[in-house]
Amino acid sequence: MRISVAHCREQEALHRGKALSEPLENRRKIALAAAKAWAVEAALAEKVASRVGALNILDAAIALEFAMETKSGMAE
Repeated sequence: MRISVAHCREQEALHRGKALSEPLENRRKIALAAAKAWAVEAALAEKVASRVGALNILDAAIALEFAMETKSGMAE
């Protein structure tokens, strides 16, 4: 299951908000660490999304090529 970029950014913002409102230093550190981890996940999710988009374009191009070959009678 893929985690969306939007979900990662929401979680990052949530934990940053918790860090700002937290009076205890150790809990602030934990919330900031969680926010940083979600930021890293968001960056990875963006990379995955860009690769998937590129693959979808490539898949469409291959399918179009097959369709054109079939239409022209080149496929056996």
